[in-house]
Amino acid sequence: MAKERLFLGLYSGPAADGVDAALAAVRGSGPAMSVQQIAHTQKLYPEEIRRRIRVAPGRQGEGGAKELAELGRDIAVAAARTGLGLLEEANIPAENIQAVGWSGQTIFLLAPGATNELGAAMELGAPAVVARRVGRPVAAGFVASDLAAGGAGGPVTSWCDWLLFRDERLTRVTVHLGGIAAACFLPAGAEASDVEAFDVGPGTIVIDELMQKDHHRLWDADGATASAGRVCAPLLNELLAHPYFQVDPPKQTHAADWTNHYIFRLLHMAQKHGCRGADLIATVTELTAQAVARAVGFAASGPITERAHEVILTGGGALNIYLAGRIRALLSPSSTYTVEHYGLALRAKQALCHAVLAAARLDEYPAHCHHATGAERSSVLGAILK
Repeated sequence: MAKERLFLGLYSGPAADGVDAALAAVRGSGPAMSVQQIAHTQKLYPEEIRRRIRVAPGRQGEGGAKELAELGRDIAVAAARTGLGLLEEANIPAENIQAVGWSGQTIFLLAPGATNELGAAMELGAPAVVARRVGRPVAAGFVASDLAAGGAGGPVTSWCDWLLFRDERLTRVTVHLGGIAAACFLPAGAEASDVEAFDVGPGTIVIDELMQKDHHRLWDADGATASAGRVCAPLLNELLAHPYFQVDPPKQTHAADWTNHYIFRLLHMAQKHGCRGADLIATVTELTAQAVARAVGFAASGPITERAHEVILTGGGALNIYLAGRIRALLSPSSTYTVEHYGLALRAKQALCHAVLAAARLDEYPAHCHHATGAERSSVLGAILK
């Protein structure tokens, strides 16, 4: 039997609310790799760091460069602290860890287009600081590697979804409900090259922005506010007409596309329709649910022609009972489960995937569904800092 190795995964998603950490036991390598979640945790950023991340995309000039550098350092310190805290809780010495997989915090993403052959991204999070604080090698820069190969920048965890959830008989779709919603399509008996994956659009980020702005809460816990409101159909139709939903994959989006100017325009449209309070939260929650349903329907009528047998919800948005219920209703008769049904914690999957990416990088294995991202060929993702 292959020797067990331990990897630590750290993830900070588009919602920029904190760092998820997962400890993974890995046996084997490549497609034969088996992965077990050992422990996980999630620590919120202090409000001051969340605020700085929200305004970071607009920082310019010399002063802005200084602020971004300091923010990257502070994000790295928070990530290392979260990882070390998890190791302490699990009673695992840091020296027992082979490597750390770290997502960094993407604050800007430009996909390849007509005027630019390669995309570009700005990721904050100073992997060298994480390596120094944790005392172990850090694999990072997975998005940058996909962009350099001509991809859209991800979803870079789609190979990990294939590894964890592929099935010989069942067609499955994983839907990650983070700040941005992402879908990964795994046909029955799929090889990694058969995987389709792309960003659906906003996950919880628009809901969270409006909850913080109008209700002074970080998120809509359990979907209580949305469930108390009524969907404004004319506003919903306008929101679903957004150009991003009309573009075929591969495609990627980012938090900045659904905050700031987008929220300003959304509130202007909502005022026109007289939609406010709980009704507005219900409407933007339905926006996410409808976007997910349309994405799964797109796959069923496109390269993947089988209806999904199972839809697997992951991420903090799956804790929103109302949102998860709407997705479940819209995707019926597919069976919709949370990832807990498969033995993983809701908030752990993306961090666990980064532990897997660290293992693949250490093995120099191309854990890369390049067809899904639009890259020219499969590549070894990320770089290692010690």
